[in-house]
Amino acid sequence: MAKIPFYLTNAFTKNPFEGNPAGVVLDADDMEKEKMQKIAAEIKASETAFVMESDKADHKIRFFSPKREVSLCGHATIASFHTMMEEGMIRGEKFRVETMAGMINVYFIHDIIFMEQKPAVFRGIKVGKEEVARALGIKEGEIAEYPVEAVSTGLFSLNVPINSIEAMEKMKPDFEKIKDVCRKTSTGAIFAFTFETLDPRCYVHARCFAPLYGVNEDPVTGTANGALGAYLKKHKLLEKNPYRAEQGVEMGRKGIVMVDVRERVRVGGEACIVLRGKIETQE
Repeated sequence: MAKIPFYLTNAFTKNPFEGNPAGVVLDADDMEKEKMQKIAAEIKASETAFVMESDKADHKIRFFSPKREVSLCGHATIASFHTMMEEGMIRGEKFRVETMAGMINVYFIHDIIFMEQKPAVFRGIKVGKEEVARALGIKEGEIAEYPVEAVSTGLFSLNVPINSIEAMEKMKPDFEKIKDVCRKTSTGAIFAFTFETLDPRCYVHARCFAPLYGVNEDPVTGTANGALGAYLKKHKLLEKNPYRAEQGVEMGRKGIVMVDVRERVRVGGEACIVLRGKIETQE
């Protein structure tokens, strides 16, 4: 039996029981994909990051949801670098990271860890607002007049503008219908947002539904917030840049994401380790 150390680190918060928990395994160089997938399924965080050495960058990270490998994950990247810093594995302020989505940069600016995302890719869809509204359990009129659009800065998500925070709070998502919408639009998640916020420091309020990844609702999402930032910039909807986004409120796991789209898209936040443990596996 082998005992593999792991961490559960909450991203986009400095408080236990808030933000988005990510599994982190810091020494994954010799792990097969099958073992990484089983560990991620056992940890049951929305994503688990496996950190390894790279001959092209400072580190290589692979990301697994409970059901599948994903090419990039914002909150698990931030959780990984916070964990490495806390454990004394890294020093410095800027790091190059190899991922399945390509090379990215990670920066420490005081207590905030920023992750640079890939250039934005925009894609139109053939699914109507009525179908999207049914999937979210709201009325079609509660979707705002801005475009519903698929955007990727590493992973494709479907941005859905909502008129009010009341509509966001009363959503009763049908996860099978959300899966259908995501399949039809070739996206991994529906990312609903509104400009009404609970925290006056924040510019947007968001929710993310990703049942195709085995995560019905993700508490706080780095890559999707980055894609939304690119969407807002494209459609000239930014009154603040950089800005704060709030997410996870409806789940009781509020987190704050810093989004900066002045040049390349960057998302950032704080993090805290909440659990250290070991998983026993058969060699």
